[in-house]
Amino acid sequence: MEPQCHRCSNALQEGEVFCPHCGAPQFVVEAAEPGAPAQPAMRFQGDGHRVQWRAAILSALIMAVPLGLFSGLFATSLVIVLGTGVLTMWLYQRRAAAWVDGRLGWRVGSILGAAAALLACGSYAVRMVIERYLMHGGAAIDSAYLAYAHQLIDIWNKASAQQGTSPAEAAHMVKIMAGFVLSPDGHAAMQLMTAVTMSAGILLFAALGGALGGWWQSTRARTQRSL
Repeated sequence: MEPQCHRCSNALQEGEVFCPHCGAPQFVVEAAEPGAPAQPAMRFQGDGHRVQWRAAILSALIMAVPLGLFSGLFATSLVIVLGTGVLTMWLYQRRAAAWVDGRLGWRVGSILGAAAALLACGSYAVRMVIERYLMHGGAAIDSAYLAYAHQLIDIWNKASAQQGTSPAEAAHMVKIMAGFVLSPDGHAAMQLMTAVTMSAGILLFAALGGALGGWWQSTRARTQRSL
């Protein structure tokens, strides 16, 4: 006889921990031996701290592809990254049919963040090449670097005035800063800083989203258990 869900009575596959129809967790009740206390011991099938890596990697990659490409090609909100981490844990829980919690969610979310950050950096580099060479947007990009150089010069001039730096020394530092920012090495350094900042934000907020998703799933399972 096929196993059935204790709540909705629908048929279950062997070894399923959550009912695919109503989502109720399935418990195993171990009957007490003769002469033992009458109260049965109840345990949940699954380990909240053990990652099922196959399901985790597959779930993370499914969500990382659109997140990474969108983050690299367009300016995405970190709230979207956080929400993607929550959705990844929902997908992982469905595929693994296992107990999850915030600690496990942090680990799965980190996989999502690492994969999405790598894709975001790659798509961002492709976007820069397309804008400069195929769409002939080099002038606009260079003007953005020039505006950034002016901002650094203004900040340096204000700091020099407050610290009492001599005009000659201040002018020399301005020349060095402007020359570096407007040089190819300066352009590369700024793009690298952008990629690193973007990657760090994606990794951190994806892990936070995974932890939040794992916590939500465990809270939901406990609520269903108490019903």
